[in-house]
Amino acid sequence: MKERTQRVLTRFLTVNTCLTCEDLSKEFHVSERTFRNELVLINKYLAENNYPSLTTTRGKGMKLELSEVDREKLLSKIGEDREIDYYRPNERFLALLLDIVDTTKTTMLFQMEEKLQVSKSTLDEDMRRLRQFLKEYGISVVSLTKQGIVLKGDERSIRSMLYDVINSMTDIDYLMGYRDIDTVVNTFSDQFVLDYLDTNVLRIIGEHYDNILEKSRVEINHVYRNQSILFLGIWVRRLQEGNTLSELAKVRAEIKEEPVRKFVDSICMEFGLYPSLNEIKYTTFTIESFNPKDMNNSFDWVTAQLLAIQLIEHVEKVTRIPFSQKEEDLYEGLYKHITGLLSRAKNDLQVFNPLKNTIKDSYAEIYQAITCFRKQIEDYIKKPLSEDEIGFLTVYFSTSASQIKQKEQYVYQAVVLCNHGISTGKLLAANLKEQFNIEIVAVLSSYELAFIEKLDVDLVFTTISIDYPKKPVLLLNPILRESDKKEIKDFLLKNKDKKRTVSNTVDATNLMQDILALIVESGGKVTQESYQKVEKTFKEHHLKINTREIQPMLQDILRDSNILLKQECKDWKEAITKAAQLLVTEEVIEERYIDAMIKSVEEYGAYIVVGKHLALAHARPEDGVNKLGISVMTLKEPVNFGNPDNDPVKIVFCLAAVDSYSHLNVMKNLIELINDEEKLDQLIASRDVNVFNQVLYGSEVAELGKQQI
Repeated sequence: MKERTQRVLTRFLTVNTCLTCEDLSKEFHVSERTFRNELVLINKYLAENNYPSLTTTRGKGMKLELSEVDREKLLSKIGEDREIDYYRPNERFLALLLDIVDTTKTTMLFQMEEKLQVSKSTLDEDMRRLRQFLKEYGISVVSLTKQGIVLKGDERSIRSMLYDVINSMTDIDYLMGYRDIDTVVNTFSDQFVLDYLDTNVLRIIGEHYDNILEKSRVEINHVYRNQSILFLGIWVRRLQEGNTLSELAKVRAEIKEEPVRKFVDSICMEFGLYPSLNEIKYTTFTIESFNPKDMNNSFDWVTAQLLAIQLIEHVEKVTRIPFSQKEEDLYEGLYKHITGLLSRAKNDLQVFNPLKNTIKDSYAEIYQAITCFRKQIEDYIKKPLSEDEIGFLTVYFSTSASQIKQKEQYVYQAVVLCNHGISTGKLLAANLKEQFNIEIVAVLSSYELAFIEKLDVDLVFTTISIDYPKKPVLLLNPILRESDKKEIKDFLLKNKDKKRTVSNTVDATNLMQDILALIVESGGKVTQESYQKVEKTFKEHHLKINTREIQPMLQDILRDSNILLKQECKDWKEAITKAAQLLVTEEVIEERYIDAMIKSVEEYGAYIVVGKHLALAHARPEDGVNKLGISVMTLKEPVNFGNPDNDPVKIVFCLAAVDSYSHLNVMKNLIELINDEEKLDQLIASRDVNVFNQVLYGSEVAELGKQQI
């Protein structure tokens, strides 16, 4: 039995539900026609071994009806029945690569001909393919007299190459022990990798991962866990063979005694490894990028926030799904993942997503929306964004969409036009609402046709033939028949863009914000005590409040005393210092925060120039922030920061944030400003603080500001 046929049969043996030909053809990446041929071979094999054939249930799919005992017997048998007369091209490729990369033995081509059971010409073609593949990683294949065939290239490139190949050519869940050996077909590719990396080594690394990181309360993601273990399995093997990083390949990140560092140290102790500090830094930083969290450098910190906010706004606009309603959870997930993504990009490490094709098919609209945003991310990482990463980002949005769907319902607002009497019309309206979630705004007679345009409706259902080009119209029987129901489904599908979102639960956050604003507008003052009383009252009336959404806007924290206009600065360092000194005076930040901001630009470049002529100076909260604050300064003469796309800088904001979330609204305000060149020009030209505020905060008063500038 061929390998794919084995895998398909194993799939049926390991589930008790029906599987459809359409779904399985996508899962195995073949056409439905090819897959049906596989089913013929499976039924033939089952008949030859005295087992019942696959049964088909209309509307559900196919299923293999067997007892648990027969399932176990058949699983053990099919593993022995594979045709092993020769290896397939991909299997030869992997076997050849792993033999060459193993520096504990000598690889000779004439020996590989015998081992792989191929002719010299076939092996020559395999070597040509291998050389072409390795060229993309900057790795070459050379032949040495005593060492045989060996790889020549940077050690990090060799490790990354091995990691990519193993991920793409094997079942990583099986390698890591997530699939029982008795319930999966063990392929030659899987076995080649297990022979190279050693099952026991992977198991031990996995145990250390779970014990140390779980006890440290580090959030463990199944996919990231497997990626980390595979990476470390390759790392251990390469170190054991004496293949280490060049000391010239410096790793910038400073490492602290945190869970991931302890995990890496435990692996070294377990296998008796004594790597250099450079190796420890490289490996620790890589594992941290697999398990993304709030990273330690300022570059990733704010860049990830900017990208997360912009991505949410973009995907919401394209898909029309109200992601802002679940923003706090979605933002945190995206922010952490993008932080890891930026770290991986800097280390030339690609994360592998085994579900990317399924994600792409299942959530096509969201996937495509993120794909359209990829250039913004690529501008930061300076390399292509992989489909694997797009798949991971899609998961965060699809999860959020699912949560929204549980709390929201999509409805159509419609009118019913019936000439058979109000009662019949109401019956039709009730059926439409019950069976299709259509909200009927009104039931009208034929004489009231003119009223339709006065109603807030999207669709018209009528029992009489009418000519009404302003809205989509469907002619129905007053008492719905099965044929009518099918027509309604098709009609709604064609007009799916007319759907509206209606909440099943009341989020009173905006209501509370409006009440607090009214208190201030009426001459009152919102104190901590009064705020707590309002919050308590809402809770007593069972009104849901998202306290994380009640965050200050830019106008809430930018004081007039923190605005400097038309200042002279000789260079970017002085510009940062002068803008930040305002916050030092008010004890928002400490002096060392200024040093941290300058050091960050020196180390990572002018990444703080986030928009045309606009710099957002910042460092980490732990670098000396006492409370949330912001200052702004415009420059009399522009200053170059070293950003070729956005220099020269004409306006500098200095942000002091206490965490990664509480200043989210401030970041949104700044993003809006970055995208509004006209407003930005007005701010830069302002000579008066009052005019500056009018331009910054209001559309109506902005017009007044224009006249005064």
